[in-house]
Amino acid sequence: MNNNEAKFLLWAYRPGGRDADDPAFAGALAQARQDPALGAWFAREQAFDTVVAAQLGSIAPPPGLREAILTGASVSRAPHEARRWPVWLALAASVVFLLGASALWRMRSAREMDPLTAFAMADARTETPLYRGEATNNLHRALEDPATRLASLSIDYPTLRATGCHTLSLAGHDVLQICFQRGGTWFHLYMVQRADFPEIAARDEPHIMKHDGWSAMAWADPQHMYVVATSADPAALRALL
Repeated sequence: MNNNEAKFLLWAYRPGGRDADDPAFAGALAQARQDPALGAWFAREQAFDTVVAAQLGSIAPPPGLREAILTGASVSRAPHEARRWPVWLALAASVVFLLGASALWRMRSAREMDPLTAFAMADARTETPLYRGEATNNLHRALEDPATRLASLSIDYPTLRATGCHTLSLAGHDVLQICFQRGGTWFHLYMVQRADFPEIAARDEPHIMKHDGWSAMAWADPQHMYVVATSADPAALRALL
């Protein structure tokens, strides 16, 4: 299998690792793990697909739009009436266009982020997972302690992954996630091994960004990369440092 054949298959791979056990993707995923260029492309596509799904799912049509369309569609037209768009249909089309344009702008903005940050900011909007395992519980308690500074965070990645930390998939590699609260504010922490994502320029110093009402902070240590996302103001992230 060459890279073009792998890309053809991976374009159909759903974000979040839902197809990880599907044998139809096994060869393409193996190719992405072996080829750094293909792996980088796949990581970008998965992060972007995650953002696309989140943004499209967040679009809510105006109240009454469906009823207006159905009502307008049922209105009969005179036999020789000139064919033209009714006002209601033109308005509906305008609304759909504006919603779609807004989502497209947000998705393009998200695509400028590195894949891990884009993935984290999209996934953080989903339901907060539960945890199990002593290592994960210990980390959770430490994260909720106001004295814990995230910039000096130290983790045992293999133990967390093996003993119950919530695990997601990005470009065929594991992403560990743990959510915690401080001062009533929820934070979503994502952790990966740097060796799994060589295409991402790791940030040794914390970097804070904001997108579509959410804030994220990214940083790295010699073995890991981290992103913590929140719906709160960026100042809440600075307080974690």
